[in-house]
Amino acid sequence: MATYSESNFNSQHYDDSRPNYPAQFYDELMKYHQKKGQTELAVDIGCGSGFVTFKLGDYFDKVIGTDPSTTMIAQCNSQQTSPSIEFKIGTAEQQPDSIRPDSVDLITGAECCHWVQHDAFFKESARVLKPNGTLAYWFYKDPVFIGHPKANEIYTNYTYNSSFDTDPDSGFEKYMGPYYQQPGHDYLRTLMKEIEVPTDLFYDVVRHEYISERDGVPKISEDPFATKTPLFIKKTITMKWFLDYVKSWSAYHNFMTANGGEYDVAEKFVAELKEAMNWNDDTKIDVIWDTVYTFARKK
Repeated sequence: MATYSESNFNSQHYDDSRPNYPAQFYDELMKYHQKKGQTELAVDIGCGSGFVTFKLGDYFDKVIGTDPSTTMIAQCNSQQTSPSIEFKIGTAEQQPDSIRPDSVDLITGAECCHWVQHDAFFKESARVLKPNGTLAYWFYKDPVFIGHPKANEIYTNYTYNSSFDTDPDSGFEKYMGPYYQQPGHDYLRTLMKEIEVPTDLFYDVVRHEYISERDGVPKISEDPFATKTPLFIKKTITMKWFLDYVKSWSAYHNFMTANGGEYDVAEKFVAELKEAMNWNDDTKIDVIWDTVYTFARKK
């Protein structure tokens, strides 16, 4: 995504303020992969700040993280300590020249595949994967404030809507919805239901989504990884954390660039939440993320 490639994008802040993927999910991924795949080379596309790339180093002899952003790759290289992990400029649609056809055991794409050109992505992945190699991509959607429908309504306004819809004469956009790149943001909202893995290139396709409103929030006595999804992400946050989270979004970056920093939409967003919900900076709130993952094997 173009925003993350800009030199003034704060990649360290992005990494620090994002949810992480649970160990149970990596276990599920490797259980699927190792039924037919080897563990010589993994490629992590859209690697961002590299936390998935580094994690894959626990399972593979060599890992390459690729990203179109020189900003992100520079941050990854500054953290690099393992000779078995490297980072290169590359895209989902065009791998670096050093990655040869039929050479890759696993390709991962975390929180990035709603932004790519999907036809080219699937073809390029099939080109470099070994036969029976795994393509795995996943992402989380929007945080859901558990038990707080009013907070979720405010969230939707700021992230998907335009303030001109309710106040056409205001002369100033107050929400971030119009500042997201499309159609990627709409794909995020639908958990990419519209995109199917091409069965002429891949087989044994597994797609698993968790939608909290439909599937329910686990009870205290339940193991969410067993009863809901291996990609279960829940966190107790404060409004201080949430403010940092919002400021890591591409739409926030785009909004502030377009408006010269005169109106801090993240600050306004959090202020409205605190006022409406009677929360303060340190109030503890449980949030949960809807998620989806897709695994497939190359024919």
